[in-house]
Amino acid sequence: MQQLSEYFSVWATTRAAGITSYLLLFVSTAAGLLMSGKLSGKNQAVILAVHQWTGWFGFLFGMMHGMVLLFDEYVGYSAAELAIPFASDDHRWLAGLGTLSLYISAILIASSDLMKRLGRKVWRAIHFLAFAGYGMALLHGTLIGTDSKDPAISGMYAVTGMTVAVLLAYRIYASRLKSGRSVKAKGQPDGREGRMPKAAPAASASLEAPIAPVIEYLPPSETNRIRLRK
Repeated sequence: MQQLSEYFSVWATTRAAGITSYLLLFVSTAAGLLMSGKLSGKNQAVILAVHQWTGWFGFLFGMMHGMVLLFDEYVGYSAAELAIPFASDDHRWLAGLGTLSLYISAILIASSDLMKRLGRKVWRAIHFLAFAGYGMALLHGTLIGTDSKDPAISGMYAVTGMTVAVLLAYRIYASRLKSGRSVKAKGQPDGREGRMPKAAPAASASLEAPIAPVIEYLPPSETNRIRLRK
């Protein structure tokens, strides 16, 4: 019974919620990079749904991760320390990064719901915060998490972090390649300027000949017959 209570203790619950929130945030970020990097192929709708739902559930588990800490008796976090970034005396900066990451997730979700009102350009600019939010969550989990000493957990952070880094690098490369092609296409002449007009083709002998039938009058000795030839 005591072992069961340890599995459902405050500290175990908040750790499980935090790791789950991070993994969902990773999937959401990776799915977004797959779509923006044109790597989703024919599965665009499926990956979009994964991107949206994992973002939502990642935010909810992040909320759970913070709210459960209110019942922690070891550190004794207050509501203000959990809600205000960098207000905690325990791991001030790392805990603050986790709080900021949660707020960024909330901003991203709200901006997606208001995309029509904000406009695509504003929404796109706000959406770039996703990379900062993911990076903060990665640092928060890696440096403050008590499970980071576990090889499996530390390996998970390393693999997921490298995956996002590779996808982001490809996204930047693809964007620059597309911009370069666009600039090159604009600077390339259309092939019509400076070209001399083609000379009109010489009239053929058949066009110089009369179109109407030629009428040849024969002398009277030939009984004045008229022969028509074309």
